[in-house]
Amino acid sequence: MSPSKRLKPVQQVAASKERNAARTMGQARKHLAQQEAKLQQLKAYHQEYLERFQQSASQGISATQLQEYRAFLAKLDGAIQQQEKVVAESAVNHSSRKDNWKQKRTRTQALGKVVDRYRKEEQKTADRNEQKESDEHNNRTK
Repeated sequence: MSPSKRLKPVQQVAASKERNAARTMGQARKHLAQQEAKLQQLKAYHQEYLERFQQSASQGISATQLQEYRAFLAKLDGAIQQQEKVVAESAVNHSSRKDNWKQKRTRTQALGKVVDRYRKEEQKTADRNEQKESDEHNNRTK
């Protein structure tokens, strides 16, 4: 069996691993985007609630309402901080998945080059043999 044919299954396994790594990276990217969107929603809601608080405060509110606004804003701040941690963890996960995919892709490409090189060498050898046989045949017919 020729070297290119022996390496073909190895190349196919590497390509399969690369596809799986790409799929995993895509899922991590999607999760990151979702977490970033949640963070933006929280920040927008926080800003909206803060504006309502400032508007109500300018018109005069009771001490109880003031405490409730402040407590809720504190909870929103905590939720934002927590979501920022989730986004950071998701970004690290995505980066890790991307690095893994890059490694798999590099291996697949390297194997592809090796298989191509073996194929070219095999073709050259086959062409030389064919030329040699043709020359021998021509010499015999003379």
